[in-house]
Amino acid sequence: MIHLAAPAKINLHLYVTAIRPDGMHELDTSFAFTEASDLLSIERSELIQVGCSNEQLSGEKNLVFKILRAFKEQYAVEQGLSVFIEKNIPEQAGLGGGSSDAATALLAANKLWGIHASMDQLIAFATPFGADIPCFLFGQASIAHGIGEKLQEYPQKLPAKQLLLAWPGTGLSTAEVFHHFDQSVASGDHTLTSPKGVDTIRRDSGSLGENDLEGSACSLSPEVSQLLQHLRNHSEKAWMSGSGSTCVALFDDLRQANAMADTLKQLGLATWTHVGNIHSRHPLQAEHIGT
Repeated sequence: MIHLAAPAKINLHLYVTAIRPDGMHELDTSFAFTEASDLLSIERSELIQVGCSNEQLSGEKNLVFKILRAFKEQYAVEQGLSVFIEKNIPEQAGLGGGSSDAATALLAANKLWGIHASMDQLIAFATPFGADIPCFLFGQASIAHGIGEKLQEYPQKLPAKQLLLAWPGTGLSTAEVFHHFDQSVASGDHTLTSPKGVDTIRRDSGSLGENDLEGSACSLSPEVSQLLQHLRNHSEKAWMSGSGSTCVALFDDLRQANAMADTLKQLGLATWTHVGNIHSRHPLQAEHIGT
């Protein structure tokens, strides 16, 4: 049995540049990793089996099961895998927890089943299962375009600050947030961010923390709005990750970040927090998992 981390990601910025006729959204966004992570315990077995510390996420409905079953069928693999997921990352939190679990399981299967597909092949295979999965397979802090599958290495230094993640205790449906955003665009209350082109990177540091979906998330969730406002009143930089509902704040030192985490829980503004650092590499890169 092997034990592998599935880290949370944060969006350093997120712009919506287009709404496709099929309803999908073109993005200009960036990703980095955190120490907050789920833990996957994986071993070879005859069948594909997926269990989870949150029983409601066990079985065939789990994204890990779905992606492993499809990978097994695509490459005509006879054996299976037994996976148990210890969930530490909140659900519907904008941190990519389920997508990270799927990416880690796919990297493990690629190695344990002896497939050795390339990173580009894995990304092409996994993208239909979730737009966040490619960033975890890419394995480095990155800039993303398209629906999130066109990735390049992040060109700037990551903030050398203490990171605080705070989740208000309620999740947000990605579909609902994007639907609200689409309605706000249609009504003229919000405009799409002009694209800079697939191969062009926004190099201005002012994009850090910009998120086109914040307005919709705050309209749908007073809890996110209150949490974000409190963080902005007490930190130098605060924003929402992905489609929410986790908020991100930067502090100069560990003491300040921990004190804010305690305050948020005391005030009832957050039920889950994480204090740590922003990382440029996925932890499994160092272990050469999936190669």
